[in-house]
Amino acid sequence: MGIFSRLNKVIKSNLNALLDQAEDPDKLIGQTIQDMKSGLKKARHELVTTLGTAKRLDKKATELDEEAQGWEQKAVLALEQGDEELAREALRRKARATKEAARTRAQSAAQNASVEQMKDALERLEEKTDDLEARQSTLAAQVRQARDASRAPAEAVLKDSAFDDLERMADNIDQLDAEIEAHDVLDDSKRADLDARFRELEGQQDDEGIEDELSALKKKLGG
Repeated sequence: MGIFSRLNKVIKSNLNALLDQAEDPDKLIGQTIQDMKSGLKKARHELVTTLGTAKRLDKKATELDEEAQGWEQKAVLALEQGDEELAREALRRKARATKEAARTRAQSAAQNASVEQMKDALERLEEKTDDLEARQSTLAAQVRQARDASRAPAEAVLKDSAFDDLERMADNIDQLDAEIEAHDVLDDSKRADLDARFRELEGQQDDEGIEDELSALKKKLGG
């Protein structure tokens, strides 16, 4: 979601430009408003795309659940035919599908949580953008007045203004964005190693679990 970092740069770049005596404050503030609206529109699109990915992950998890059920049915069929080893293999594949379904749901939940945080931040940022638009003429006049008076620097006019609010909000969103990206990078770099280690540990436990499940199916069929 690099769009949030770009929004932050737009705000800070135009804020710095406002301090330049040669810049037209009304024109620059108006351009900032348009840049913000365009960036927010793109950010909304990215959020919709991320939500779509989360829904596809949910669908995949459901399919994996169905696959796991299918492998259990195959295990029952193998037992009915007297092939215990084939039933055991079917239960191993059921276990893998079940675990993959759980991982997929966890990924979906994490994406949904991030989207909700970003959605809340975007709504607040949109409110600040609307506020800036409503105060455009007043803020531009204050900047010009400060320049003409040459007593108070333009920074003093912009302090605690709509621009100041926007900058703080963009910093907060940028921080959240950076945390999410850092988590993704760390997750990608370590996932293969962690998965391998967990598969080894899970494999030792799976053998016992599969034997228990096999015994339970045998008792059920025998009953």
